[in-house]
Amino acid sequence: MIFSTRDNGELHQSEVGSPVFDAQYDVIVAGLGTAGSIALVTSARLGLKALGIDRMHCMGGMGTAGSVNGYYFGTKGGIYEEVDAQVAELIGTVYTRSSAYNVDAKKYKLEQMATADGAALAYESTVTAVYLEGKQVVGLQWIGPEGLQSASCKVVIDCTGDAEVCALAGCDTSFGRALDGRAQPFTSVKVFAAGDKVSWRNFDSGCTDQTDSRTLTESILHSHSQHLEETYGEGQRLLHLAPLLGIREGRLIHGEDTLSLAAYFEDALPEEPLFYAYADVDKHGRDHAFESQALQDWFVASNLGAVNISVPVSLGMMTPRGYEGLLAAGRCLAVDHDLSTCVRMNRDMQKSGEAAATATWLAIDEGVSLQEVPYEQLRDILQETGCYNPEQDRGYQFSYPGDRKPAEVIHWLSEPSAIREGLASDRPGVAIWSCRRLGQDVREHLLQWLEGLDDQLRRHSALALGLIGERAALPLLRQMIRERDHYALKDCRKNNQMRGYMAIYLAARLQDAEVVEDLIQLVTDPSEIDRPLYQPEESGSRGKTQKYNDVYYQFFSHATIGLLRIGEAHPHLREPIGQALRQAVGDMGYIQRITQLPFGTYEYSIADNIQSVIEQELVRWEAS
Repeated sequence: MIFSTRDNGELHQSEVGSPVFDAQYDVIVAGLGTAGSIALVTSARLGLKALGIDRMHCMGGMGTAGSVNGYYFGTKGGIYEEVDAQVAELIGTVYTRSSAYNVDAKKYKLEQMATADGAALAYESTVTAVYLEGKQVVGLQWIGPEGLQSASCKVVIDCTGDAEVCALAGCDTSFGRALDGRAQPFTSVKVFAAGDKVSWRNFDSGCTDQTDSRTLTESILHSHSQHLEETYGEGQRLLHLAPLLGIREGRLIHGEDTLSLAAYFEDALPEEPLFYAYADVDKHGRDHAFESQALQDWFVASNLGAVNISVPVSLGMMTPRGYEGLLAAGRCLAVDHDLSTCVRMNRDMQKSGEAAATATWLAIDEGVSLQEVPYEQLRDILQETGCYNPEQDRGYQFSYPGDRKPAEVIHWLSEPSAIREGLASDRPGVAIWSCRRLGQDVREHLLQWLEGLDDQLRRHSALALGLIGERAALPLLRQMIRERDHYALKDCRKNNQMRGYMAIYLAARLQDAEVVEDLIQLVTDPSEIDRPLYQPEESGSRGKTQKYNDVYYQFFSHATIGLLRIGEAHPHLREPIGQALRQAVGDMGYIQRITQLPFGTYEYSIADNIQSVIEQELVRWEAS
């Protein structure tokens, strides 16, 4: 038997013969957060001998200890709704009803439901090692209040959020985006009393690597400090800061099925879904220029960041590639960084816990491996609970949080007249993406509209042409860049893009050498910041000026990354581009032009990141 652990991030595996375990279980659920709590409840309800391990002192993760007890998007149905209904019955009776906050009721109900069906709990405990026979997980070691303990099991469900068990076992994982390795920003939560009500508030606090203890500690200190005030009025008396950070992304497993956003756009989807995740591509960060081409095509060039998509999640997306006896549920599913922005909502992560536990029970009951679990039988069980519902395959929709407005189903356009109408409007996003889907079939129409008299139609046709790789768009893209075209499209309820930096992205995507001089001027000319476009506006009734200049940040960041991408394609331009970029960020003065917020805030971190990405790429050029 192999004893597999990690020390300072390095995997260590050794042969240990036949160890004597302290206990034996059918299933061990590692991590009892959003996914793990439902996985344990489901496992126990189905009659499995189950153990749940968690480093906190309660179940529920971010929905309880993390103080984020509401829902954004995601799909309804499944065992979690039964939990929520029982929690609602407690609120107002055993527990005091408050404005939007009551996590203690859910802590109690989750624990009660799991233990009533025989589940064992190991709180304040951390998994330290995995036992393997070949590539099959057969047990875990953990440390807790009773010291080091171990148990054998038939299946481990890794619900740690960061695929900690998978990493301990040696499974392949990825972390962050390709350009700089950063994951989505995290949030921190304060709980406060307003009159006789208790509520909570959160904000994006920065980016971190929560797998590194020092980095995580610094992030906790910096983010929590942003909630502290010198005095607290009756409207916001501080009660406590949530002990868990709201981590949106960490390690992602490489699964038997792995789904990327690019594959999703090409309709290359898993064929055996167990549930559907549903949300917008909710990347939260403002650093769009650092994302992949697939994500920027959607979010920047087409201005469709607030469109909701339905993502089928299969058992293969919860199965680490090449391993047996191990499933992963929660935000570490086998998606790429781009799609992880969508497949992480609380409702859907609870469903992943239910699906993983049900698959585990069926495998044990049928005496088959996890990969041999009969799909139809598993799907039918999940359909009975509401976890699987084929009607939740909604495709693409304009939708709104809390269903305040009815969803607007998107039908991609194919008729030239409909595309022309869309491009001529202030909401051209669907038409632009429709052109991307049609490709060369719409090229001649776009070229014709490019030469017309309707300026809106011309400019949006140039964006669409750039997206399909047509260099005829470049003259008008260059014009929009030189004008600093600040017209903001109107497709989204949030994050609407301005045509000027949309044009920068597309010109760089087309590897346009002629735009280099314009982009260098944008990032190095000291008078650039004096443009009216970048001047901070009065915000709010208190008359305070903005401390973060998002417009300047978008133009500056897209221009710097655009120069790097053009230099990558044109080696002869690397020297002048490198000199200009080092001039632009050398004294760090650009950060003060972007934000007056302090170190440790998200806004400061993304401004600061520009310099590190530039230097990293320039050093790579110099070494090549």
